[in-house]
Amino acid sequence: MRRLWPALLLFLAACAPRVQPPAYPPAQAGPGVLVVRNAEGAILLNGELGLAAPPGSTLLFQRYRGARSQSRFTAPQAFDRMLLWLRQALKELGWRVVRLELLEEPPRLFQARLVLKKGDDRRSVRLVYRSGVYTLEVTP
Repeated sequence: MRRLWPALLLFLAACAPRVQPPAYPPAQAGPGVLVVRNAEGAILLNGELGLAAPPGSTLLFQRYRGARSQSRFTAPQAFDRMLLWLRQALKELGWRVVRLELLEEPPRLFQARLVLKKGDDRRSVRLVYRSGVYTLEVTP
Protein backbone atom coordinates (compact mmCIF):
# COMPACT_ATOMS: atom_id res chain seq x y z
CA MET A 1 0.00 0.00 0.00
CA ARG A 2 2.86 2.37 0.78
CA ARG A 3 4.13 2.00 -2.76
CA LEU A 4 0.82 3.18 -4.15
CA TRP A 5 0.82 6.55 -2.34
CA PRO A 6 3.29 8.29 -4.66
CA ALA A 7 1.40 7.03 -7.71
CA LEU A 8 -1.91 8.11 -6.19
CA LEU A 9 -0.54 11.58 -5.41
CA LEU A 10 0.78 11.96 -8.96
CA PHE A 11 -2.59 10.88 -10.34
CA LEU A 12 -4.47 13.39 -8.17
CA ALA A 13 -2.06 16.19 -9.12
CA ALA A 14 -2.59 15.42 -12.81
CA CYS A 15 -6.38 15.54 -12.35
CA ALA A 16 -6.39 18.84 -10.46
CA PRO A 17 -7.92 21.72 -12.40
CA ARG A 18 -5.39 24.14 -13.82
CA VAL A 19 -5.89 27.82 -13.20
CA GLN A 20 -5.43 29.76 -16.41
CA PRO A 21 -4.67 33.47 -16.24
CA PRO A 22 -7.41 35.56 -17.82
CA ALA A 23 -7.04 36.14 -21.53
CA TYR A 24 -6.93 39.89 -22.06
CA PRO A 25 -7.63 41.55 -25.42
CA PRO A 26 -4.77 43.26 -27.27
CA ALA A 27 -3.68 46.68 -26.04
CA GLN A 28 -5.49 49.66 -27.48
CA ALA A 29 -4.88 53.40 -27.73
CA GLY A 30 -7.17 55.88 -26.05
CA PRO A 31 -8.93 58.56 -28.10
CA GLY A 32 -6.48 60.95 -29.75
CA VAL A 33 -3.33 59.14 -28.57
CA LEU A 34 -0.68 58.69 -31.25
CA VAL A 35 1.24 55.48 -30.73
CA VAL A 36 4.23 53.65 -32.15
CA ARG A 37 3.48 50.16 -33.46
CA ASN A 38 5.67 47.22 -34.45
CA ALA A 39 5.46 45.36 -37.77
CA GLU A 40 2.64 43.15 -36.44
CA GLY A 41 0.60 46.21 -35.41
CA ALA A 42 1.09 45.84 -31.65
CA ILE A 43 1.37 49.08 -29.68
CA LEU A 44 4.88 49.64 -28.33
CA LEU A 45 5.64 51.25 -24.98
CA ASN A 46 9.22 51.76 -26.18
CA GLY A 47 10.44 51.16 -29.71
CA GLU A 48 14.15 50.84 -28.85
CA LEU A 49 13.50 48.10 -26.32
CA GLY A 50 10.86 46.55 -28.57
CA LEU A 51 8.53 46.47 -25.56
CA ALA A 52 4.89 46.00 -26.53
CA ALA A 53 2.07 47.31 -24.34
CA PRO A 54 0.63 44.68 -21.98
CA PRO A 55 -2.51 42.82 -23.01
CA GLY A 56 -5.70 44.45 -21.82
CA SER A 57 -4.11 47.87 -21.44
CA THR A 58 -5.31 51.21 -22.80
CA LEU A 59 -2.67 53.80 -23.64
CA LEU A 60 -3.56 57.25 -22.34
CA PHE A 61 -0.41 59.18 -23.27
CA GLN A 62 2.90 58.57 -25.02
CA ARG A 63 5.94 60.78 -25.55
CA TYR A 64 9.32 60.13 -27.16
CA ARG A 65 12.41 62.33 -26.87
CA GLY A 66 15.28 60.59 -28.61
CA ALA A 67 16.06 57.41 -26.65
CA ARG A 68 13.78 58.52 -23.78
CA SER A 69 10.12 57.63 -23.65
CA GLN A 70 7.19 57.94 -21.31
CA SER A 71 3.91 56.08 -21.54
CA ARG A 72 0.84 56.24 -19.31
CA PHE A 73 -1.72 53.48 -19.46
CA THR A 74 -4.39 51.61 -17.54
CA ALA A 75 -4.35 47.84 -17.21
CA PRO A 76 -6.41 45.24 -15.35
CA GLN A 77 -3.32 43.68 -13.74
CA ALA A 78 -2.22 44.53 -10.19
CA PHE A 79 1.23 46.09 -9.74
CA ASP A 80 2.95 42.83 -8.76
CA ARG A 81 1.53 41.06 -11.84
CA MET A 82 2.51 43.98 -14.06
CA LEU A 83 6.07 43.86 -12.72
CA LEU A 84 6.26 40.12 -13.41
CA TRP A 85 4.92 40.70 -16.93
CA LEU A 86 7.48 43.48 -17.51
CA ARG A 87 10.42 41.37 -16.37
CA GLN A 88 9.31 38.42 -18.54
CA ALA A 89 8.70 40.61 -21.60
CA LEU A 90 12.14 42.21 -21.25
CA LYS A 91 13.78 38.79 -20.83
CA GLU A 92 12.09 37.54 -24.02
CA LEU A 93 13.48 40.62 -25.84
CA GLY A 94 17.01 39.72 -24.71
CA TRP A 95 17.33 42.31 -21.92
CA ARG A 96 18.82 41.25 -18.60
CA VAL A 97 17.73 42.93 -15.36
CA VAL A 98 20.94 43.76 -13.46
CA ARG A 99 19.27 45.74 -10.67
CA LEU A 100 15.76 46.07 -9.32
CA GLU A 101 14.67 48.61 -6.72
CA LEU A 102 11.16 48.65 -5.24
CA LEU A 103 9.40 51.47 -3.43
CA GLU A 104 5.95 50.67 -2.12
CA GLU A 105 3.69 52.95 -0.12
CA PRO A 106 0.36 51.11 -0.28
CA PRO A 107 -2.28 51.91 -1.28
CA ARG A 108 -1.27 55.15 -3.03
CA LEU A 109 2.10 54.44 -4.66
CA PHE A 110 3.96 51.47 -6.08
CA GLN A 111 7.20 51.97 -7.97
CA ALA A 112 9.95 49.80 -9.45
CA ARG A 113 13.20 50.85 -11.10
CA LEU A 114 14.97 48.31 -13.28
CA VAL A 115 18.44 48.66 -14.74
CA LEU A 116 18.74 46.63 -17.94
CA LYS A 117 21.66 45.40 -19.97
CA LYS A 118 21.86 43.86 -23.43
CA GLY A 119 25.41 43.50 -24.70
CA ASP A 120 27.03 46.92 -24.17
CA ASP A 121 23.67 48.72 -24.14
CA ARG A 122 22.19 49.86 -20.79
CA ARG A 123 18.76 51.27 -20.05
CA SER A 124 16.82 52.31 -16.99
CA VAL A 125 13.10 51.56 -16.75
CA ARG A 126 10.82 53.02 -14.12
CA LEU A 127 7.33 51.59 -13.59
CA VAL A 128 5.00 53.60 -11.35
CA TYR A 129 1.43 52.80 -10.33
CA ARG A 130 -0.57 55.66 -8.85
CA SER A 131 -4.34 56.15 -8.67
CA GLY A 132 -5.14 53.35 -11.14
CA VAL A 133 -2.70 54.54 -13.82
CA TYR A 134 0.68 53.07 -14.75
CA THR A 135 3.56 55.22 -15.98
CA LEU A 136 6.51 53.59 -17.72
CA GLU A 137 9.62 55.70 -18.34
CA VAL A 138 12.67 54.47 -20.25
CA THR A 139 15.97 56.40 -20.15
CA PRO A 140 19.40 55.60 -21.59
